[in-house]
Amino acid sequence: MKTIRYTQKNVHDFAWFADKRYMVLKGEVELPHSKRMVTSWAMFTPRNKGLWSKSIEYLNDATFYYSKWNGDYPYDQVTAVDGTISAGGGMEYPNVTVIGNANSAYDLEVVIVHEVGHNWFYGQLGTNERVHGWMDEGINTLNEIRYMQTKYPDNKALSDMLFGGVMHMNDLSHHDMADISYRAIAGLGEDQPIQTHSCRFTSANYGIVMYQKTGLVFYYLKDYLGDDLFDECMRAYYREWEFKHPQPEDMRTSLEKTSGKDLSWLFDDLINTTNHIDYKLKSVKRDKTGSLATVKNKGQVDGPIEINVFKNDSLVETHWVEPGAKKSTVHIIGSLPDRVVIDASKDIPDMNRQNNSWSKERLFNKYEPLKLEFLTGDHEQDRTNIFWTPIIGGNMYDKFMIGAALHNYGAPTNPFNFIVAPFYSFGRQFVSGMADFNYTFLPKRTFKISRFGASIKSFKHDSTYRRNESHYIAVAPYWMAKIGNRGDASPFSQYIKVQTIYNKDKFGPTHIEHAGAYIEYNVDFKKPDHRVNFNVRNEYFTNANNSDELGRILVESTYKFRYLRNKMERWIELRGFIGHMYLNDFAPANNYRYGMSLAGADGTQDLFVDEYYFGRNAATGMWSQQRNENMGGFKSTSAYGTSIHTVATANFYAQLPIKPGIFGVFADFGTFDNGVTFNSAINTGLALRFGSVFGLYFPVWMSQQLEDSYISKNYAHRIRFTLKFNIQNKPLNIAGLI
Repeated sequence: MKTIRYTQKNVHDFAWFADKRYMVLKGEVELPHSKRMVTSWAMFTPRNKGLWSKSIEYLNDATFYYSKWNGDYPYDQVTAVDGTISAGGGMEYPNVTVIGNANSAYDLEVVIVHEVGHNWFYGQLGTNERVHGWMDEGINTLNEIRYMQTKYPDNKALSDMLFGGVMHMNDLSHHDMADISYRAIAGLGEDQPIQTHSCRFTSANYGIVMYQKTGLVFYYLKDYLGDDLFDECMRAYYREWEFKHPQPEDMRTSLEKTSGKDLSWLFDDLINTTNHIDYKLKSVKRDKTGSLATVKNKGQVDGPIEINVFKNDSLVETHWVEPGAKKSTVHIIGSLPDRVVIDASKDIPDMNRQNNSWSKERLFNKYEPLKLEFLTGDHEQDRTNIFWTPIIGGNMYDKFMIGAALHNYGAPTNPFNFIVAPFYSFGRQFVSGMADFNYTFLPKRTFKISRFGASIKSFKHDSTYRRNESHYIAVAPYWMAKIGNRGDASPFSQYIKVQTIYNKDKFGPTHIEHAGAYIEYNVDFKKPDHRVNFNVRNEYFTNANNSDELGRILVESTYKFRYLRNKMERWIELRGFIGHMYLNDFAPANNYRYGMSLAGADGTQDLFVDEYYFGRNAATGMWSQQRNENMGGFKSTSAYGTSIHTVATANFYAQLPIKPGIFGVFADFGTFDNGVTFNSAINTGLALRFGSVFGLYFPVWMSQQLEDSYISKNYAHRIRFTLKFNIQNKPLNIAGLI
């Protein structure tokens, strides 16, 4: 038997690790201020000895730089152990950190550095990580970013991490990873304040806001104060509060006292709110004694603005505009500069960097030159990035289609986004395709995002007429918004959408013009085992060629329950729908087109051209069996149950407890008003569902009226399929992800 006793003063937690397989490396590091020596230990299993070969270097460098920037490490040893049963990347304890599996030496160094860094903030300062997690995780992330930037100034890690460099992100660094993560979630209106209790963060915000955004805003502070003053501030804070559990107000008081700066823009705004930064370079003009650069604060944060002046590709001047004014002008010495940039090093978490630069050499001084790249990538500060990708398509009328999509959807998205996707249609022998243009606003309150846009579609839609003699053009302006204030960690999410449409159908010599509008309200409630959705939509539609009009209200509610959650995840879904037409002033010949269907809309009933159909106007054949899972939601291909008065249904779907999870059973119950009486129908069967995109439904038993509605007894004609992949003018509802 052997007894080993470990003692350590000034720790508020401990852990102990042992593994008889451990291989051990030992090293030593001299602290930068006291010159005291600290022993470093790395313990790892044989299978990871290749990755861990430089682990002592990582431990020593982390201990040295964190001590240099924040204050000397107070203990005599620092240890990292290979945790074969560790969950996640790593977990910190005073003096020792356990590290999970890493994919590369670079990843391992980042994790070791980050976890060792917790000794200063979670360990020595002892901040409350549950209530003020940013004071540990976020400040540690700042130091992690600074470490990687200092040790590897030319490292562009993000390109290799994303699909082997295909995403054109070769210009991005470790710092940019945090920047893109934050701006992506903030651009969706789903960010939360840095000062949020850990248990109230969504899973995505816990990682992105608490870690990455905090690191970014303190890197911004470092840039503003300068490295020397910032380090003086952090060391003074460390000396004053080591082992004393500081609160945010203590940190603020310490930093303001040492720096002599009012940091309300940081602590009141960037930490306690979700207000966004958007600084704009408004103009650069000649002056009698030099040049004048005017900047405007278009955002919601009154922070300091950095202006960099370049001549002959060299930085010659840097000016900081102090907080306080919406518009400011700085004087630039000498002749007109070659280039002026707000925050050229991208240290400020600015939501829109496309308005941050001016160049003397450009035809339009404030607009960056175009750069065309394949697929997608990041939005470079000095370029207007446009991405392209080859595309193919097809339908019953256009036949095979080939083309190229041009868009600006990059990382992260811009306020203004577009996609233009033209095809050459071999059936139409002309151009078909779609386009969408939109601009997103991020209000302070009421709406998380507010988006205005317009979508355009044009495809051939008839096989009777040749070539371009039949097609439709649909133009749909829209506004949509996520309701609520950014930062709310609520299981509820809401959006509202208003859309209008103008649709011109050409059938040979005949033109039919339609116009319409709808307003839609949607609310989701999401818990781990429960999902509730409620949607109400009021539609108005008219035929501009005659007096046809319709008005209807459609109400839908869905409840989902997760009945299996361990080895496999399986859900049961209950849905209810009621549709009532309060205006049906149109010819009887249009009853089917304008009616509400038990089975959901086929192509002719898709009045607002919301979806794509292989055979939009097909009446027979396989393509006529495509329908949407809207309206009555019946999993049938029959026109039975189409009503211009009232339709009500209840739908049941359950994923079967077998692998893979694409198999299910369904049952539909419905009633409808045929103008004289209410009739009912039942439909049951088996299904294959591939997420929310594609579904195949095989009826097993149906009620007699529904059975009799089929003229053909061929079973294949009853197999229904759904396809839902329209990305145009759709609400960005990602609450389930974050």
